[in-house]
Amino acid sequence: MNCLSQQEERLFEAFIILTLARKVLQNDLINVEKSFFKLKEPYLQLIHSSIGSISKELFEIKKQLHKQSIKIEFGPNDGTFSEFHCYFRGYVKTSRFLNMHLRNKVQEKLSHFFIANSKLS
Repeated sequence: MNCLSQQEERLFEAFIILTLARKVLQNDLINVEKSFFKLKEPYLQLIHSSIGSISKELFEIKKQLHKQSIKIEFGPNDGTFSEFHCYFRGYVKTSRFLNMHLRNKVQEKLSHFFIANSKLS
């Protein structure tokens, strides 16, 4: 039984995808800083601006979740599926997502942010 409205469901999924996307970019930032690229700065700027955009969007989503008294926790990851717990209006919803699906969604979101943050002139 799904007691979340469509808007709440979108917030739930967006929170998960954006949180994972920010985590991926933070790990990539560390790897790029340690790498031996001749021109690191453009990559670093792109990653920093994307992290900033994701953080702003996550802030708005967290604000809406808080306003609706929804709490989301990351559960265990067994290598194939990741589990998430959503607490709302006295209910607990446990969702399991296929890791490959999450990876594809995060990749789509990152592509969106990279295109939006690249300034080709």
